[in-house]
Amino acid sequence: MTNNNLPAQDFCYESLRKVSRSFYVNTVALRNPIRDYVCVAYLLCRIADTIEDDPGLSVDAKEQGFVLFKDGLSLGAPVAGWSDFVATLKSSSDELELALNFHTVLAQFSAFAQSIRDIISKHVVIMADGMLLYCNKLEGRRESIENFSELDDYCYYVAGVVGELLTAVFSEEMDIPPAALAQLQKNAVAFGLALQYVNIINDYSTDNERGIVFWPDSCVRDGVDPQKPLREMSRHCLDYIVDSFEYVRYIPRKERTVRGFCLLPLFFAVATLKQINQDRRSLGHRQKVKISRKRVRFIFFFVMAFSRFDFILDAYFRRNVAFLRKYLSA
Repeated sequence: MTNNNLPAQDFCYESLRKVSRSFYVNTVALRNPIRDYVCVAYLLCRIADTIEDDPGLSVDAKEQGFVLFKDGLSLGAPVAGWSDFVATLKSSSDELELALNFHTVLAQFSAFAQSIRDIISKHVVIMADGMLLYCNKLEGRRESIENFSELDDYCYYVAGVVGELLTAVFSEEMDIPPAALAQLQKNAVAFGLALQYVNIINDYSTDNERGIVFWPDSCVRDGVDPQKPLREMSRHCLDYIVDSFEYVRYIPRKERTVRGFCLLPLFFAVATLKQINQDRRSLGHRQKVKISRKRVRFIFFFVMAFSRFDFILDAYFRRNVAFLRKYLSA
């Protein structure tokens, strides 16, 4: 697995397309240099995620992998032992190719201004440390997530910190009034948590097969009403979705591509949460849902057409939130 001597930038975008086609489509629509920063930041986060998710690695092996990863990030080049560690991973071929070409991603990373490197490095290290913390907790000590406060802590490390990373990058590259920037910073974590909550709700069956349940014990221990856990998870998620929409509203309207980049996953999350609650009837018999291609196309073209028009976005968003609130209160 090599990068076939592709220039670092070309490899990064080709790798992004392979490991996440949906994120690739959304990212390449961004204006530069934000596009390049987001691409590289995502790939670094994806390498950390590959370590965390590997089912064949012990917690000790994952800890070793995270140390090698952070050392390489700090030095700007992979350290001795990284290639041998990657050889032990049991991930997809595209994820392995990305990890094996860590040096190529770091070459592109090193071309960025120091301020951008500091932002990305700081938040990626926070993510890696948090991932290891919860690997120890959920896999090593076989503990569970007790309540929603603990779930929020976990979601912060794997997603909320991404909201902070994006906000810091945006503030470096966009002209944002101080009051608007304060609102972005206030809701940055919620933006990441909303998307992660939807993933956790939708991935219940696959996570359960791995022997890991991210739903809080306080949410699932009452077995009287099988639909209650889903409603509780969905209500918490919806609160973060509302805060996330406020986050997007404070991105300057002239930054159409950045608004679209944030709105697409948010509106996809809303559509997914709606379908989950319409399709599922009990906690123990659920399959992962996918919104239809027709709905995906509608959301994509809606966002591309109206990303600068707050009153249209607001009307669409409020209608969907009202439907979910009514459904969850039934």
